[in-house]
Amino acid sequence: MKIKLITALLLFTSGLAPLAAQSSGDSLAFSLQQAMEYASENAFQSKSATYDIEAAEKRVWEYIAIGLPQVNAEGQVTNNLSIQENVITMTPEDGSEPIRLKTQFGQQYNWNATGNVSQLIFDGSYLLGIKASRIYVDISAKNKTKTQIDVRQSVAEAYYVALVAKKNLETFRKNLEVNEQTLKETEAYFNNGFREMTDVDQLKLMVNNSRNLVLDAERQLTIAEAVLKYSMGLSIEQPIKLSDDIDFLLTPVEAYSPQSNGFDVKTHIDYSILETQEDAQKTIIKNEQVQYLPKINAFYNISYIEFGDEFSNMDNTNSQMLGLSLSMPIFTSGMRHAKVKQEKINYLKLQNDMRMMEEGLKQQLMVAESNFKNAKATYLNDKEGEAIAFRIYDRTRIKFTKGLASSTELSQNEGQYIQSQISYIQSTLNLLDTHIKYQKAINQL
Repeated sequence: MKIKLITALLLFTSGLAPLAAQSSGDSLAFSLQQAMEYASENAFQSKSATYDIEAAEKRVWEYIAIGLPQVNAEGQVTNNLSIQENVITMTPEDGSEPIRLKTQFGQQYNWNATGNVSQLIFDGSYLLGIKASRIYVDISAKNKTKTQIDVRQSVAEAYYVALVAKKNLETFRKNLEVNEQTLKETEAYFNNGFREMTDVDQLKLMVNNSRNLVLDAERQLTIAEAVLKYSMGLSIEQPIKLSDDIDFLLTPVEAYSPQSNGFDVKTHIDYSILETQEDAQKTIIKNEQVQYLPKINAFYNISYIEFGDEFSNMDNTNSQMLGLSLSMPIFTSGMRHAKVKQEKINYLKLQNDMRMMEEGLKQQLMVAESNFKNAKATYLNDKEGEAIAFRIYDRTRIKFTKGLASSTELSQNEGQYIQSQISYIQSTLNLLDTHIKYQKAINQL
C-alpha cells in the first residue's frame, strides 16, 4: 500500500518541465489560473523564449544596417629599428673591378592612416534578408506561445498532484485518529476482559500502518509542492498556499462534455508555426534565385602617410579613391541552379510536413477525447467504489466496537478501503490530466 500510494502521487509529475526559481519571501497564495498565468511569464522557458524574441528583433536591425553606409578607419605607426641593407653592384665604364655598395631603402619612422566608406547600391538578397529576419521574429513569438502552453500544462498537472496529496494527507490523518481511538477503546475492553490480546495487537498494527501512511503522505505533499513551485518559477524555499481545492476543480471537469466536431486544426499553434516556416522557405527560394543578379557597391578610400628619419622633419603624401564595384556570377557549372532546386524540394517537404501535422493533430484530438471519456468513466466508478468501501469499513468499525466483528475483519475492510482510495487517487489525477491534454489538443489551454 505504501509503495502504491507514492506511485499514485507521483504518477503525473514525471513529464514536468524544469523551470527557473525566484527569491523566497512571504507566503504566496495561488489559484490554479493564477499559478498558470504567473508561470506563463516567469517560468525559465518563458523567459528564454522572450529573450529569443528580443534577439530576433535585433537581428532585423542587423540586416537593415547592411544596406546603410559602412565607415571604417585604420592607423599604423612604425619605428624601423633596423632597416635592411641591399647590395648594389656597379661596373665602371673603364672596365675596372665592379664596385659593391651597401645601401638602405626606407625611413626610420613612418605612420599612415586610412579611411573607407562603402555603400550598398544593389543586392537582391538585401530586402529578402530583412523579410526573412522579420519572419524569424514571428516564429520566435509563436514558439513563445507554444512554450507558454507547455508551461501551463506542466503547472496544472503539478497543481493537481499537490491538491490530491493535500486531500490524501487529510484523509489519512482522520483514519489515524479513528484507529487510535479504536485502539484505546479495545485496550480498555481488554483490560476488563471483554477483548482478546489478538484484537489489541491487530489494532496496533492498523495504527502503525496508518502512521506510516500519514508520514508518506506528508513527504509526498512536500515533494508535490516543491514540483509545483519549481514549475512556476518560484524558489523551492518560497512558501505557497493553494487557494483552490480539488473538489472545486473537479466539479466542472465532471460536468464537461467534449465538443471537438467544429475544431479547425489549422488554428493550432503547432500548425501555425509550420505556416510561418512555409513563408520563410518561400523567402529562401527567392533568395537563391536572386543570386543570379549582380551586386553593386560604391566605395570611397582615403589614405595619408608620413615618413622620415626624424619626427621633426617628415615628408607626407596622401591619396583618395572613389569608385564602384560589381560582382556577377557568369558560370557556376549548374551550382546555382542546383541550390534553387534543392530549396524547392525543401519547400515540398515542408508542405508534406504540414499535411502530416494536420492529420496528426486530428488523430491527437481523437485520442485525447477518447482518453478523457475513458478516464471520466473510470473516475466515476472509482469514486463510487471508494464511497462504498468507506461505508463497509465504517460499518465494520462500528460493529467491532460493539463486539459484533473481529479485528481481522476490521483490518481487511480497512485495507480494502485504502486500496479503493488509492485507485480513486489515480483515477482523479488521470481524469484531470486527460482533461488538460484535451484542452491543449483543441488549443484552449
